[in-house]
Amino acid sequence: MPTQPPPADRSIQRTEALIDLAAGLGRRSANVETGRRRTALLTLRTLAAFARQQFAFLRAGLAPGGPFASDDRFPLEFLLEATSRQVSFDVDVLLRAIAHRDEGSSTPAGRATLALADSLALDAIELAVRHGLVERTVLLSYFQKSPTIRLIPYAPLAVIGFDFSATGDNARLLAIAHETGHHVYRQITVNYAGNVDAQIEAAAAPAPDAGSWWPAWLLAWQEEIFADIYSALVAGPVAALGLQQIIQTGMRASLVNDDGDHPLDALRPEILHATLRAMAAQGPAARRKQLTAAADFLDQRWLEILAARGAPVAFVPAGEREALPLAEAGALLRSFVTETLSSILAPLAADANHVPWSEGMAGERDQEAVLYAQFDATCTRVAGRALPELALRDRGKVLSVKGYPVEGRGGERVVGGIGDAYLDEVRAAGIGGAALTAAEWKAVFLAGDWVTEEGGSGITPVTRRVPPGGTTTYPYPGVYPPLYPAVVPRRR
Repeated sequence: MPTQPPPADRSIQRTEALIDLAAGLGRRSANVETGRRRTALLTLRTLAAFARQQFAFLRAGLAPGGPFASDDRFPLEFLLEATSRQVSFDVDVLLRAIAHRDEGSSTPAGRATLALADSLALDAIELAVRHGLVERTVLLSYFQKSPTIRLIPYAPLAVIGFDFSATGDNARLLAIAHETGHHVYRQITVNYAGNVDAQIEAAAAPAPDAGSWWPAWLLAWQEEIFADIYSALVAGPVAALGLQQIIQTGMRASLVNDDGDHPLDALRPEILHATLRAMAAQGPAARRKQLTAAADFLDQRWLEILAARGAPVAFVPAGEREALPLAEAGALLRSFVTETLSSILAPLAADANHVPWSEGMAGERDQEAVLYAQFDATCTRVAGRALPELALRDRGKVLSVKGYPVEGRGGERVVGGIGDAYLDEVRAAGIGGAALTAAEWKAVFLAGDWVTEEGGSGITPVTRRVPPGGTTTYPYPGVYPPLYPAVVPRRR
C-alpha cells in the first residue's frame, strides 16, 4: 500500500498543481497571435509566475525556522490557502472569458454581446485614463450570474462579468460603467502597505468609525457611492434609469435594508441624480438642458415608484439601533456626492470631450424611450472598435498594453510582479532570506487588494485615510476611504 504524503507535501502538491495549470494554459498563447484569447492566455502565463513567487515568499519566510517575524494569528497554512483560492478564482474567470468566446461553447448572440461589452468597457475606462486617475488598462468581459469586476494586480487588466440575459437586453450592459467605477476607486485608494490585522478587524466591523466628517453608515457605502457616481459620469441618465429598474426587481423590504456595504435601495438613485445635476452645472452648456430635464424626470419617476411600493420613511443603519429618517439620510448622501464631485472627479464631470452614453432630451415627454434610444446609438457608435490587448516584450519579461487608443500612464508589468515596485522589492528580499517584519510580509501577502477579493481570504482591504483638516500623502483628498489608518511606512 502506498504511503500518504505528509501534510506539508500535500500543500506543495496543491500549489504546484495550480502553478502548472496556469503555466500550461499560458503557454498556449504562443500559438495565438492576437485578440481576446491571447490576452487571457498571457494573463494566465503571468499568473503562474506571480503565484510561484508568492508561494515561495511565504514558505521562505514563514516555514519553521524562517526569518520573518511570526504572527500566530495568521499561520502559514492560512496564508497559503487564501493565496491558492485567489489563484483558482483567477484561473476560473480567465477560462470563462475564453470559453464564452469559443464557437464550441458559446452562441453567436453571446459572442456579439461580449464584443459590445468589451467596447463599452473600453469607453468607460478611457475617461479615467485620460484624466490620469488610473493606468492604461485592458478590460475583458465574460458572462456570470451577476455584475462584478475582478481586479488583477499582476497584469494591467480588469475582468468584468455580467449576467447572461444581456444577450437579450443590452440595458444589462449598463452595469459595466458601475463596475469600471470600482476599478477606478481601487486604483486610487488601495493602500498597498496596509496592515492585514486592521483589515481583518475592518471585515468584522459593521461600519467604519465616522470620525468627525460623515456618519459611519454613510462611509460604509463609499466605494459603492463612488462607483455609482462614475457610472453616471460615463453613461449619463440612462445609468440612473437602469439602476431604478434593477431595484424594482427587488422586494419592498430591501428598499430600506442596510447591508453595511451598499447604499439603501430607496436612496441609491439619488446618487446618480445628483451627479447628473453636477454634470449639467459643471459640464458643457450644450448639455445643460438635456441633463437637467433627465434628472427632473428621474427624480419624479423614483418618487412615484417609492410611493407605489409604500416605501418606509426611515431605516436602521447597519450596526445601530436607532432609526434614521430617509429624508435626513438622503440630504447627507447628496452632500457627500457633491463633495466627491467637487474634488477628484470634478474634471470628469466637466469634460466636454467625453460623450456620455445618454444625455436626455429637453421637452421630450417620453424620456425613458429617449434614454434607451440614445444608449442604443452609443452601442452602435462604439461597436467594432479596435481593442487594446496584452503583449509580451523584452523577450517575454514584460507584459504590456498594446494599441491603447488614448494617452495615459503605466500599462505594463514585469512578468510575475505584483504591480507595485515597493512590494516587488520586499518580496524579492524575502525570497532571498531577508528578515521581514510582520507588517512587511503581510503587505506582500495582500498584493494590494488581490487576496481580499471574493474567493480569497474574505478580508476587506485597508485604504488610505484622509485626516480631518490635515495634510496627507493620500493623493486624492476628496475621496474618503474607510478610516482604518494602519499604514506601513515604506523604507527607502
